[in-house]
Amino acid sequence: MIVIINFKCLSLDDKEIIEKYADRDKLESYEYLFSSLYMWRKLNNVKYAIIDDVLVIEKNEEGKGTFYAQPLGYKKENLTELLDILIERNTNFTDREYLFGDVDERFIEDLKKYTGFKIDVTEDVNDFEYVYNTNDLIELKGKKYHGKKNHVNSFEKTYEYEIKTINSEKVVKDCLTLLHRWHEEVAVTVDNEMLMEIDAIKDLFNELHLFDLKSIAIYVDGELAGFAVGEIANDKIAVIHVERGEIEYKGIYAFLNKKFLEESFADTEFVNRQEDTGNAGLRKAKQSYHPIKMVKKYLLKIE
Repeated sequence: MIVIINFKCLSLDDKEIIEKYADRDKLESYEYLFSSLYMWRKLNNVKYAIIDDVLVIEKNEEGKGTFYAQPLGYKKENLTELLDILIERNTNFTDREYLFGDVDERFIEDLKKYTGFKIDVTEDVNDFEYVYNTNDLIELKGKKYHGKKNHVNSFEKTYEYEIKTINSEKVVKDCLTLLHRWHEEVAVTVDNEMLMEIDAIKDLFNELHLFDLKSIAIYVDGELAGFAVGEIANDKIAVIHVERGEIEYKGIYAFLNKKFLEESFADTEFVNRQEDTGNAGLRKAKQSYHPIKMVKKYLLKIE
């Protein structure tokens, strides 16, 4: 059987198609939100195809090569045929160590139960996503959040601040200036994803209205101290896409985190603050907020 599948580069025009298959009510990972796919489409060379009414997304990530994300809308009884098509397509390439990435345990179980393929599973630990109780991060109650609460109180007592949303050319410019300055300070230690972050965030700012994203910008004495962008993935889960602050303002990150949740996500039950990418400093910071769950993701080799 000859099957010719054309994968299309992701664009804004594809929002409706992607969201047709990505059921927000069932989403755990932020990876399948259109805003996230669009934001990182250049870095990860995001493409997609519809194969027998199944959405298949193709991505390339540093250190992993090119792989297919977890198919969306698949029927369990048709998994073997779908894998046959993707494996056959991959014979035309030489840079594909993994057939799938960004997959969850349910998909792995379906492959084991409904196909006869040999599956080699690798935990993608650096890509595990941190999920927190929203109310915990707003209230900061108890001993484990004592330090965070002190940082918030210190910020509020020390600075005269003003809260804005990212809804004007001036605020966008200030955010990008902060980003450039932050990258200049840490450029020696960041990875390729962070180096391309400015371009990705520019794209996000240009389409805030289209994605129904929430934003916050905190000014101190007329200068931008920090900003964040996120969205409500579904009734229960908020996702934080971007968070940056000027560390010269003591307590800015703790204050930014708490205030953004209060202002925009108080009605959600959980907040997904994404992965740490294996960065030791970022891992320590994310763990310090005491996640209640990790969204685990896996890489699969299939024979």
